[in-house]
Amino acid sequence: MMLVTARLRLTLVLAVAALTLLSATSITAQDVLTNDSVISMKKAGLSDSLILTKIRSSATKFDTSTKGLVALKNAGLSDQIIEAMVSHSGTAAAPAQPAAPATAAASPGGARQSIAYLTGGKAVDLVVATGSIEFSTGFFDSKSELVLRGRKAPYRITDKKPTFYSPWSANDAPLVRLKPGSDHDDRNLKISSGSYAPYGGGSIKYGVRSEDRVDLEPAEKDARGYYRLTPKEPLKPGEYGFVLTYGTSGTTGQVYDFGVD
Repeated sequence: MMLVTARLRLTLVLAVAALTLLSATSITAQDVLTNDSVISMKKAGLSDSLILTKIRSSATKFDTSTKGLVALKNAGLSDQIIEAMVSHSGTAAAPAQPAAPATAAASPGGARQSIAYLTGGKAVDLVVATGSIEFSTGFFDSKSELVLRGRKAPYRITDKKPTFYSPWSANDAPLVRLKPGSDHDDRNLKISSGSYAPYGGGSIKYGVRSEDRVDLEPAEKDARGYYRLTPKEPLKPGEYGFVLTYGTSGTTGQVYDFGVD
């Protein structure tokens, strides 16, 4: 009788362990986002900003082949969501990070090539947006602007004194305030201007203007290769972004954008 009871207990323990393992496996599988998961969220009417937040905070297994990207576009997904899926393809869920982005997937320089926003003790990667360079000329002047799609960035924060971690210095990736388009669904940043005399001569200036830059607290690169960047003054509600310049007078057209509500 005692032998039967012992065997019964052992059977129950093994059954409970199997159920626990099955449950954990099921939960993990549910947390891994796929193309179908994102399409389902879009069809359910979730906003782009909410879908982007889910992509950033989840493990992913996206099909980013040419066929997969075409299917995503045909399903009605925006370019910003598709770009986020390409950037986060095959990534694990972001772990809780007390102070700075994890050093996994680091570049040869030591720091991962991404800018992260520190919130609630966790570092959330901003998604890079690629803008277009648009030129316009008049009789005696010209200008060019970096233009991003959408009057508002998908990623929103309410923190007026946010902290970011960046592998680039404030000189290589300055924080700027973007101007919403007056008659187009976009955001703009003036990056060059020039003037010409009627009979030759003139001048042209390139780069981010001082009036568009947001002043940051002085920052030194830490041992992990990151700069801790914080605005000197509280940010006003509006549209912002870190513009990659790599120290040149121009811009690469890549912006880690966000909005302050």
